[in-house]
Amino acid sequence: MKILVLAGGFDQIALIKELQNRGHKVFLADYFADPPAKKYADKHFQVSTLDEEAIYQLAIEEKVDLITTACTDQALMTVAKVSERLDLPCYICSETARNVTDKAYMKKKFMEYQIPTASSILLTNENEDIDSISRNISFPLIVKPCDCNSSKGVVKVKEKKELKLAVKQAFELSRSKKVIVETFMDGEEVSIDVWKDRETAKVLSVSGTQKIKANAENFTIYQSKYPVRMSKMVQDKIQDIAEKICLAFELNNCPILIQAIINGDDINVIEFSARMGGGSKYKLIKYMSGVDIMKVYVNRILGDIDQIVTPEWSDKYIELDYIYADNGKFNRLTGFDQALNSGEVCEVFQYKTEGSIIEKRTTSSDRVVGFLIQEKNENALKQKRYRVLDQVDILNDQGKSMMYRECFYQE
Repeated sequence: MKILVLAGGFDQIALIKELQNRGHKVFLADYFADPPAKKYADKHFQVSTLDEEAIYQLAIEEKVDLITTACTDQALMTVAKVSERLDLPCYICSETARNVTDKAYMKKKFMEYQIPTASSILLTNENEDIDSISRNISFPLIVKPCDCNSSKGVVKVKEKKELKLAVKQAFELSRSKKVIVETFMDGEEVSIDVWKDRETAKVLSVSGTQKIKANAENFTIYQSKYPVRMSKMVQDKIQDIAEKICLAFELNNCPILIQAIINGDDINVIEFSARMGGGSKYKLIKYMSGVDIMKVYVNRILGDIDQIVTPEWSDKYIELDYIYADNGKFNRLTGFDQALNSGEVCEVFQYKTEGSIIEKRTTSSDRVVGFLIQEKNENALKQKRYRVLDQVDILNDQGKSMMYRECFYQE
């Protein structure tokens, strides 16, 4: 088959390789001239994954048999809509794709199906009365565009004067011109990966999400950690939430990523998507549950709706650490290959290509590299992390270190 993959980041490399290993020809569409996945695809087209008409014309011209993506929200909408127009197979219809990428609709369904979530207000006009908003919902608040990913535009605000600017910026980023303002929830943020097979919703992993505290108003993830300490009550609630989401959004035979906050025996859903997690989560899931989610996903998009997954959670302590950098021109990595070859590190993931200009470290798309480690207990894992951090580096074009380490030593 000829298969068109939308988005050419690091996670899509694994998708492309898996498809090619099965004998398929893979084309890549990505807005950038030289995305990380370009050299792995049979052919690259510099087309935006959000330009539905351009993707539609490309699919016709190249006579593709399947359009797909992985580990990204917004391209999923294009996949579903163009597949529908061309009568090509897709695991979700365009209406479902819209519903799982539109946070306004998502919140409405959460309330309808009694899925626990934060109180919120939907804004459809950036000139909304800020005084009225602040009277109806208590600070601190979270402001987010209804249709962005990678935490773009998601800001925590503590007072009214910050709210107006955050709302304005969120509207600028939202293509649908809708913004959610919701109450901030205290607790531990977790990422829950699920596969809905023909039996039920199977929870594959629950990992803790650590954020850079120096980026107080943003939500920059620097670490995913397993296991998460949680009560049996919370475990049961997670299973119930996963099943309710599948019912509410009519999801079947597909991946589901749920972001939530655990506080004692309570859990509240932030949002979810009908996809695998980005940032190499497909690898983390394999270490945590033994399930090769990328293979399972490719089975599904190629038509297998009968497969059943059987997760077996690891007894190891595992973490995936994401490394950011100071502003400058990224030249090369040092020490990572040695750490990998010595067995100190299980996996290394390079997200930026050499020569990339680093301008910020606020969203997941700003990560330069990541590494996965595991150990028999929490203390041993911590010591290993520090040993790795001491031996690796990111160098700029002048040969100087530009690696940002401070978040790993924050209180």
